[in-house]
Amino acid sequence: MQKRLTKSQDKILAGVFGGIANYFNVDPAWVRIIGAALIIFTGFFPGTALYIIAAMVMPEANEVAPRAEKHETDYQTGRPNTMDGDFTKSDNDGEKSDDNQDDKN
Repeated sequence: MQKRLTKSQDKILAGVFGGIANYFNVDPAWVRIIGAALIIFTGFFPGTALYIIAAMVMPEANEVAPRAEKHETDYQTGRPNTMDGDFTKSDNDGEKSDDNQDDKN
């Protein structure tokens, strides 16, 4: 099974640093100390903003990833969606269109 970066169950704030430590198999205390030092020494704003974004984006540890849905029709054209990799136009198959042909008079 593939490893996923998720929030830690052992949370201090949002579980971001604990989740990073679990992902890389490192002691969470070291990751929290390094993360706090980076936030303090970069002037608070960049590190804090990244921490908040990571807290919003990272899934919880027991959360299941969503699966893609198969839709019956194409939203733009309304034609049936075959999902077989054939992306050619199905309208007017076999018929020649005179729209782009030059007149040879």
